[in-house]
This record gives sequence, structure tokens and C-alpha cells, in this order.
Amino acid sequence: MKTTNSILKITVMLIAFTFSAYTSFSRNVIDHAATTNVAKPALPPKGFSSQYAIVNGVKIHYVIGGHGAPLMLVDGFPQNWYMWNRLLPELSKHFTVIAPDLRGVGESGKPQGGYDKKNIAIDLHELVKKLGYNKIDIAGHDIGMMVAWAYAAQFPDEVNKLALLDALIPGVEPVWSQVKAQAWWFGFFSQPHSAEAVEGRMNFILEDFFPAVSFVQNSFTPQEKAEFTRAYSVKGATRASFLWFVFEQDIKDNQEFRKNKLAMPVLAMGSDHFAPFLGAHVRLVASNVKVCTITGSGHWNVQEQTGQVQKGLLDFFMEK
Repeated sequence: MKTTNSILKITVMLIAFTFSAYTSFSRNVIDHAATTNVAKPALPPKGFSSQYAIVNGVKIHYVIGGHGAPLMLVDGFPQNWYMWNRLLPELSKHFTVIAPDLRGVGESGKPQGGYDKKNIAIDLHELVKKLGYNKIDIAGHDIGMMVAWAYAAQFPDEVNKLALLDALIPGVEPVWSQVKAQAWWFGFFSQPHSAEAVEGRMNFILEDFFPAVSFVQNSFTPQEKAEFTRAYSVKGATRASFLWFVFEQDIKDNQEFRKNKLAMPVLAMGSDHFAPFLGAHVRLVASNVKVCTITGSGHWNVQEQTGQVQKGLLDFFMEK
């Protein structure tokens, strides 16, 4: 364990040195990246608006629109509400869709703490209450999947249906240890000085990270890349979002949560090239699980296979 920690610390130092050297060599590129701090946020589609609420002691930005029962869509790293942009027009024909930015990214607040998934889920639960809803449907991808699970585990009587997309639940074995050992970014992002090493250079990180876990290459539009880079380049967002990867408290919380299996219908939507394990994994914590495999896709299901994801979510949430 000491050896592993030492390697991670050395990795952080080497990356910091590399970025410093590259800065001297290509100052104009870095200066261009810095302009993302003042770039304007992406606009929501027609029929949606950006709103803000103070909940659980933090400002949460969210996009809302549509008609019908409430459906909350929770993004993961390194995306924000805009990851759902392609799906919002169709989903809004059937639901009132709420797509928040998690604490720590984009226009949401970036406090010093509170980044365990249990607490982030409380942010969203208070938002739902403030909007006047008693029960919701909820879907989450990546880190947002962990938050959506924590929401349903804490408030099971207030969730009609739950969709978990292409990630895993911290501490639920054997998948957790297997994936964590392979996902180098879990270790890197959780190191104390990683955010300092890459602050102001998230464009480089994301340029390499998006294709690293893709199957369909170049699946992001230029507008999507620009918005995600901007959202994680806002002052404080790098530090805050990296705290999502400090999983120790999540593991403790989930060991308690999983003592009571979820009873509501749960959709396990994993990609065939990144999370084929998801169905079996979710069945360890939920008793009523439907599996939907997104074929020909890596981790970025929504961008790589938009049509399949849209159909899978609509079929699940609209089924009586």
C-alpha cells in the first residue's frame, strides 16, 4: 500500500512537471485554455430554463423544462447538466425534466467539503422538495449514478423508479475492487495535490480522458467538449470535482445502505465495452432489476449511442 501511494505521488509530481514544461513551450495554448474561465455557459434547449436554488447550504444550478411527472437526470465526471442535452427535447414531452449541476462543478457552489455521495444526494433531495415534488424518477451516470443510488437508498419511499448508467457502487464487491484497480483516474484524482497539478489545464486532461474510455471515437460535438471543459475550468471546479473521487466515506455509507435491498424498479444500463458487469452488480443491492445493455458503446453512453439510451430510458420510465 505504501508503495502504491508513493507511485501515485510520484505520478502527480511528474504530471505537474510535464505541464509546467509544456506551459513554457506553448504559452499561447495555455492562455487560450484560461479563457474558458470567462466563457459563457451553454444555453438549455427550447422549453428549458436555467434556475438556481440554495439547498443543504449550497447553491445548486439546474436546468428544468417539460411537462408531467418529475424526472431528475444526474451527470457524472467530467460532464455537467449538458451531458443530457441531446435527450432533453424528447424526454420533456413526457416528463418535467430536472438536470442539476452537482455541487462542485459549473454554476453550482464549490464549498470546501460535503462531497460524499450521501450528502450530494441530500442536496438533490432538498432541491426536489423545494420544487414541490414528493416522489420522482431519477437517473444517474458515472459519479451521478453513485449519487442517484445514494438518493434512492436514503429516500426509498420517494423514488418511483431508478436508472443507474455505466458506473458502479463504491464498496460493493467484487466489482468495486476489480474496477478500482484498473481505473487509474480513481487513484490520481483522489490524491491531495492532483487538483493543484492540473488547475487551469483541464482542457489537456479532458482531451485525453474522453477518448481513453470511449468505444466510438469523436462522439462529442465541439459544443459539448467546449461546455464540459468550461464547466470544469470555472474557479474552484477542478479541486471540488476531484473530491468526488475520495470514496472512503461512500464505502462506509454504502455498507449500511445495502443492508436493505432497494425494492423499486431499477434499470441497470451498462455499455458492452465498459460496464457489462452492471446488471449482476446492481442485483446485489436491488431486488427488481431490469438490464439494458448499450451495444457498440464505451463509457459515454449518451454521446456514443444516443438513440439506444433515449429508447432505453423512455421504455423503462414510461412502462406502467
